[in-house]
Amino acid sequence: MPKWRWVVGIVLALLILVACRDDRADPAPTPSPPAADSQSPSSSDSQATVVDVTLSFVKPWFRPDPIVVEAGKPIRFKITSADTRHTFIIDAFNIDVEVPQKSLNETVTTPVITPPQPGTYRIYCRVHARLPMEGQLVVSDPSKP
Repeated sequence: MPKWRWVVGIVLALLILVACRDDRADPAPTPSPPAADSQSPSSSDSQATVVDVTLSFVKPWFRPDPIVVEAGKPIRFKITSADTRHTFIIDAFNIDVEVPQKSLNETVTTPVITPPQPGTYRIYCRVHARLPMEGQLVVSDPSKP
């Protein structure tokens, strides 16, 4: 058999393997939904203020920016993307969630946090860290107007 037939045979076999592979199989682990969503809501979950946040590849990266909340009050973030895939990270509160692209029409909800004291905290997107895609969480003192 001539060499070119072997090459053609190998190329065809590779094409068949690629065409028959299972695209649904995802070798990378997919993030599981936050534990707070899969459990029955506790009293702090039901009393938590929901802060709607939209992430965007154009400024302002985070809407609203800054995100202003009160110290001592439980909150959770409901996050959507205006465009591409993002992450929503607040290291100070151990929040690190993946936000799917807009075309998937999905919303991500973080676990409830209760910022204990006033301060300004960095929010950022790991996917777009080179921009840098950053925002601020401002925790205000409820006793000061």
